Amino acid sequence: MQNMMRVARLFGPRDLRLISMPVPEIGPHDVLCKVRRACICGTDLAIYSGDCSFVRNGEVDFPMTQGHEWSGVAAAVGSSVTRFKPGDRVVSDNGIACGKCPACLCGDLANCRNVRSLGTVHAWDGAFAEYLVMPERSVFHLADSISFDEGALMEPATIAYSGIRGAEVKPGDTVLINGSGSIGIIAARLAKLTGATKVFLTGRKEFKLNKAKEFGADVTIDTTKESVFEVLSRETPTGKVDRIIETSGSIQLLKDSLRQVACGGIIAAIAFYEKNIPELPIDQLVFGNVTLRGVADSTRTHQPVLRLMESGRLRMSSLITGRYRFADILQAYRDMTEKNDTRIKLLLDFEA
Repeated sequence: MQNMMRVARLFGPRDLRLISMPVPEIGPHDVLCKVRRACICGTDLAIYSGDCSFVRNGEVDFPMTQGHEWSGVAAAVGSSVTRFKPGDRVVSDNGIACGKCPACLCGDLANCRNVRSLGTVHAWDGAFAEYLVMPERSVFHLADSISFDEGALMEPATIAYSGIRGAEVKPGDTVLINGSGSIGIIAARLAKLTGATKVFLTGRKEFKLNKAKEFGADVTIDTTKESVFEVLSRETPTGKVDRIIETSGSIQLLKDSLRQVACGGIIAAIAFYEKNIPELPIDQLVFGNVTLRGVADSTRTHQPVLRLMESGRLRMSSLITGRYRFADILQAYRDMTEKNDTRIKLLLDFEA
């Protein structure tokens, strides 16, 4: 195996360099993964540009290697690894627990005191590199029937699944999803698979709203042209829905959600808002017996999502709207902004 690898190393905002670094060494419980595909996420773009609270608050440690949506193969395994062998197709979690704190020792990895995020906050070096190292406990098998393209989309699918789970969507529910990015679109599909009878989805770009319809959204709402309140009044008996999944990061849409969810309903917020929210109509939550739940944990969602992908019930490759060689990553970042109206997921192909 080669001793050096190409890495897209971020030394500071807008200072991304394609450099050569040694292939990382592995410990006895680690898997060395050769990256085949990686997607660029909106969070990656925000960290790259420096225009996000994570950078301003010092939660991003430069230099760092981004990339948390990826798929690949096991290139080598540590001496104590039992579930993987070289050549296995793999994906991973994006939260790397320490494995040593009291929570980890009790099996509660989601509440690890020392968790590091793959390629983002206090980063574990991510997948914008030819190789990355992951602890065996954070790696999952990717079935042969799932393409590497689809595998790279597993991470946003697990976030969408966490939103469905956090909102406790059940058969017969009406669901409003705010946001027409990949997570919102996938959440529409998962809501229908869960048994929701009517799924509404909001956004501002026609291309993305049309894609949401392909994924199962019954009614899409262009918020630049229509009032969500008016559409819900027209399309539901009460003008309210049972569950809301907030993926947009819009403070106004989150505030509106408290007046759009039915009594006893649940709002799952899975977006980043990056600031405190003044004048939140909290009495709507209290008098409506509404649950507002923050959802950031995707632990225990990977296997259900992978099974849905393997069964063919969750197909996501049509969300890929641009493909780039790894060497062209800077162009991909430029296109994230310049082609925002029509881009959903931009994919780095390490085999191209």
